[in-house]
Amino acid sequence: MIPLTLITISFGLGEVFSTILLILIILSFCAFLYRISKYEQYKKSKYAISSLSIILTLHLVVFPFLYTLMLKSNPTSFEFKTAIHMNRKQLVINEWINDSKNIPYELKYLENIKLSNHSISNKQLKELKQLTFTKSNILYTDYNYDIPSRDLMANIYVFDKKGILKKKLNRSGSQAELDSMKFGTVISKDINYLKNELHYYKAKKEELDKNNFWTFATLLPYSISSIFTGNMSPVTPIANIFYTFHYFIIYCIGIGIFLHFLIRNLQS
Repeated sequence: MIPLTLITISFGLGEVFSTILLILIILSFCAFLYRISKYEQYKKSKYAISSLSIILTLHLVVFPFLYTLMLKSNPTSFEFKTAIHMNRKQLVINEWINDSKNIPYELKYLENIKLSNHSISNKQLKELKQLTFTKSNILYTDYNYDIPSRDLMANIYVFDKKGILKKKLNRSGSQAELDSMKFGTVISKDINYLKNELHYYKAKKEELDKNNFWTFATLLPYSISSIFTGNMSPVTPIANIFYTFHYFIIYCIGIGIFLHFLIRNLQS
């Protein structure tokens, strides 16, 4: 039985969408196969086609998803060939570095802007439609239409004393919402967003350090081919149980399809 801790596993938002999309694509194809097995012209191959749809559902969706959950709960559930393991881990680490490297600098810069412009933190955006000079910066706000949402977009420009643009902040909403919004609120929301992003990437790095970097999409090719290549092997007892059950079912249904066609050929 799968440990209850699997229920609490959290997925990144991007991973959730990519996993759902990939599963839906595969299931759609499997459902298509099962549906055509009901057609009159495929009557003689009805068993084989419907069985194939079941095999594909189990082999491409059900068991790979279970293996992904196992690896997220316990990264040592399966063992991979060293080259596969290291290459995949390095790829994910490189992605992590590229995605997170600028966040601390952006966060520090926004905090400096907030601190150096504290005197105008309570000014509303409508008051910044004219150039506003502070000790360290020149600020200016203009409005334009945000086409996708058809709301207004407020653009807050932060220049240094030489007039060089250093930062551009954006907020969308109605005219009334934007006019009443305070500059300090805009900066604080962006700072809080970056702090949450930084926390997310720190948590992700901790998972990478525990070798928790497999997703459904990246695991799928190895799950599909493991019976032929040995690239992926179960280690823990529960992984061995599911892995054995997986291929026992596949072999049984596969042999059934083979015998079906063999008997048909012998009878013809």
